[in-house]
Amino acid sequence: MRTMVDLAQLIVASWVIANADESSTIPTSEGVIDRALKAAADDPTFPGWAREMLHFVNSRFGLQCVESEAILQAAGKAKLTSDPNPTYTRTEITATPRVARYLLSRLSVSLEEAREIGLALKRGGSPATESVMAAAM
Repeated sequence: MRTMVDLAQLIVASWVIANADESSTIPTSEGVIDRALKAAADDPTFPGWAREMLHFVNSRFGLQCVESEAILQAAGKAKLTSDPNPTYTRTEITATPRVARYLLSRLSVSLEEAREIGLALKRGGSPATESVMAAAM
């Protein structure tokens, strides 16, 4: 049986593989992580076991992933990410590409699948990130 730690490992490792030359942070504010998780869950390469673990609801705040906070906490406890920054807009990834490859192997997820999942996470978070940034200006 898969755990929240497995799901956190999949999310972080996929982000690392897809963004190896770019960002070492995952955006977490104002529904960004929720939209990113939804985009990843909708991607055909997202493992079925992980898709079954995620639940989304439309709330007065917009789309929410019920498990987003637990995923972020599990990633932090597993030392894959730092604690969120003081404004809770992002969390620093501490996992290296080598760690990401090991975790993906353990989860039976190929590097190609992880890259697609990571790109879906990035795409899903991008529109929300842009709207948050625009509102802050």
